[in-house]
Amino acid sequence: MAIPKKAENETVVNQNSSSIVDTMWDGWMNGIKMVYAYHQEVENLTLQTIERQKELWIKTTANLDKMEQEMNRFLQEFKLNYQNNVKNIGGEQAGRTIEDWQNRLDEIAARLQQLTWTPGKAGISVLTKSSEQIETAIKNLIAQQQRTREEVQSLMNNFIGQLKSTQKGILETVEVNKNNTIDMFK
Repeated sequence: MAIPKKAENETVVNQNSSSIVDTMWDGWMNGIKMVYAYHQEVENLTLQTIERQKELWIKTTANLDKMEQEMNRFLQEFKLNYQNNVKNIGGEQAGRTIEDWQNRLDEIAARLQQLTWTPGKAGISVLTKSSEQIETAIKNLIAQQQRTREEVQSLMNNFIGQLKSTQKGILETVEVNKNNTIDMFK
């Protein structure tokens, strides 16, 4: 059975109108998905930056601890060498006198070291803790954004689906009414 030419034309027009609606709204939704993908990339880069910063703080703290240990070791070696040299040259009495002076200098050095190293260590500790808190806050924010995006995308998919079917229905109704109007005047 052959399809009348008029019915065939109406089917082609309805399909074209339907595909235009699909194309338009699918393109719009793809744009939204691209924005979401961009947001996810920014989130990933932010997390990578935080990880690198955390590694930097860990290395800085380790280097400062190592530097302090090396300085203490160097001072102890210098002290022992100096005491031994003075004992060899000046005798036991000179060695004890130098040892007393060095003990007093050690106390002064320990206090100076405490005054100089403690604020730096405290500052690094505060920065490390605040970095950890910022990292936690950012991770929580990113997780919330991802949940929100998923919810909005689901709602948008449903909305677009309903919008497409409504517009397709309107187009079909317009086509039918147009054809009926044309048929009335023939």
